[in-house]
This record gives sequence, C-alpha cells and structure tokens, in this order.
Amino acid sequence: MSLSSRIGFWGTGNMAKAMIRGLIANEVFSAEQISCISKSGTSSQLFAAETGIRSLKNHTELISECDYLVLAFKPFQLETLKAELKSVTCKTVLSVLAGTKLEKLNHYCPKAQSVIRTMPNTPGRIGEGITAYCSNASLPETEKTELEQILASLGDVVAINEPLMDVFTAVAGSGPAYVFEFIAALAEAGETEGLPPDMALSIAKQTIFGAAALAKGSGEHPEVLRDQVTSKGGTTAAGLDVMAEGKFRQLIHNTVKAAKSRSIEMGK
Repeated sequence: MSLSSRIGFWGTGNMAKAMIRGLIANEVFSAEQISCISKSGTSSQLFAAETGIRSLKNHTELISECDYLVLAFKPFQLETLKAELKSVTCKTVLSVLAGTKLEKLNHYCPKAQSVIRTMPNTPGRIGEGITAYCSNASLPETEKTELEQILASLGDVVAINEPLMDVFTAVAGSGPAYVFEFIAALAEAGETEGLPPDMALSIAKQTIFGAAALAKGSGEHPEVLRDQVTSKGGTTAAGLDVMAEGKFRQLIHNTVKAAKSRSIEMGK
C-alpha cells in the first residue's frame, strides 16, 4: 500500500540510497513523493537524475514539504547543523546516525513531533537487511504501521528498547562486515589449498549464501544444522575441532563486545 505522505532525505549516502531504492521498488512512495539534499548538492542531483526523485536546494525547502525526514548525514555533522535542525517541524524524524541516542536527537530537533532512532544494515541495499528502531514516545498504531512499512523497504524490522540498540548495532549493523571477512577468509583458504582464485571466491560466496538461506528457512537452530553436516571422525568434525581449539566463539563474542563498546562511546 502506497503512503500519501512525503518523505525527505537529508543526505544521500549509501544507506539513504538503499532506502530510497527500496521505497520506490516496494511502491511505498512514488519517486515524486521523495526529496533529498546533500552537503555539496552534487550527490543529490546525480541520484535524483538516476531515480526520478526530487533534489532540493537546501534544508529549508526539504523541511517545509516533508512529513517524514530521514537524517542520513554523518553523526559528527549534528553539531555543525544544529541551527538548521532546530527549525525541523516534520511529523516524524528518522535518524540512521550510528550511536546517536534519542536524547541527543531530541535536543537537536526539539520541534519534531516524533523522533525515531533506527539502525539499518547494508544488506538492506538488496532488501535483505534488518532494521531496529526505538522512539522518544509511544507511537499511535497508525504511525507505527507507516513507520514499519517505510523501514521494511530494507528488509525485516524489529522494535527494541533503546538500551539494546548498541548491541544490535554490534550484531546486525556491523555483523555483515564479519560475514564478508569470513567469506574472504574461506576463499583465501581454498585458494591456498589449491583452488583457482575466482573459483575459490565463488564457492565461498555460494556456500555462505546457501547456509544462511537454509538457517533462515528451515526453522532449525544453527547448532542442529551444524550437527546434520557433521559426521563423527569426518572432514567437518576435523575442521570444527580446529575452530574449537582456536576459541572461535569467544573470538566472535569479543568482536561483538568491542563493536558494542565503540557504539556506546560514539553515543556519548
């Protein structure tokens, strides 16, 4: 179902572009209902020419015509844009600024009716992401439905309490990078052990893609699926023994913990 409201994007980086493409592809908004601005103006103009959305001259134009305003610039720009943000009176402000708490968003956008903190992840570029959100107040059911419809343009949506946002960021926001690193490592190992480079990478990608699809679609716990692959004394068991010896799970825990700590630091 298409929404009748208008949405504007303050910034046209990768996440904003992913959201815009998803909104158009899923017919949540038509291109004519979407506006954007960028710091130099060049990025927004080029993306508008590509997608059919509207590139506006400045924040004043953007704010004046938007029901939903997505803050998609860099988090450090909040301070430099504080004068402009005080004039924001849109129905709903959605932030995709990493580590930026609701309290800070409310401080910079005091006139906004609703402020929503979100954390998408990069698989949203192909509609396979997951986005968490929390708000500064309880949302009316109609507004919540609209909000989730907007965020669903990137994939799955989950409402969480703000104290969980940092660990969500560490698991889902940063998690794709860990998976990409694992793909690269698996491909590199295959190449080192004899596979041609292109073949090693292709095999590693498909293996991870297929395993993830099975994990999502089967409804079984990953450990059950792992055990279905593993025969006593077999090749998989030999590999898993090495992972256990190297404390693979503890390594992943430490990775997530470090990312969570950094998210907390960024929010201060």
